[in-house]
Amino acid sequence: MTLMKLYAFSDFHLSGDPPTKPMDIFGPAWNNHREKIINAWMETIHPEDTVIMAGDLSWAMHIQDAISDLKMLGTLPGRKIIVRGNHDYWWDTVTKMTRMTDGAFEFIYNSALSVGPIAIAGTRGWIAETSRKLTEADKPIILREEGRLERSLELASKMNPERIIAVLHYPPFDELRNPTHMLQLMTKYHVTDCVYGHIHGAMNFQNLPEELEGIRLHLTSADYLDFKPHLLYDLEDFHAEKDDRE
Repeated sequence: MTLMKLYAFSDFHLSGDPPTKPMDIFGPAWNNHREKIINAWMETIHPEDTVIMAGDLSWAMHIQDAISDLKMLGTLPGRKIIVRGNHDYWWDTVTKMTRMTDGAFEFIYNSALSVGPIAIAGTRGWIAETSRKLTEADKPIILREEGRLERSLELASKMNPERIIAVLHYPPFDELRNPTHMLQLMTKYHVTDCVYGHIHGAMNFQNLPEELEGIRLHLTSADYLDFKPHLLYDLEDFHAEKDDRE
């Protein structure tokens, strides 16, 4: 029997085919990035696998305009779990998004999902409360996002999983790599891994923490991953651990 693998891959910034907003203005790594994403996905992901996407999938402002990007992703193999990114202006109600994408995606929004023995919780997040860029307008957004994450983590913990993965779009640390309240919430619910996106560009990839407060951190922005899915867990490992315990 083939056992499922769990991957993460995000921040595609698609804009149709041909793209209406070419990304190569952000550097040569983005040349033909749509094709790179599709090819790497097809080479790596199998139908029994699951892919977590931490937002910023399409530049579209409305869901009708995002449909070509979403339907393309929807045809790729594997189960697809999404949280919202700060550029996902096309985001709508879960009911409408599910209907318009023919059920190709599962959206985490005040909810949690299980992938085998792993529970997935998450929300978009926002800038750190200790950020140098913080304004008064940011403070209620941060509190709202913290509330959404806690509700999601509560639901995840009720699944009695072997591990909990938290998914954010924004990183759970500030510019000085200090953990945010979001990360503190994760420790409260015994999160083992945090998947996040949002960060782009080689200069910003320096000195990224691999772990904070005992939680493993995974940046999954497409350009950071060289436009290839990042393997989080192979469920065969869980079966091996279970056999060892027994």
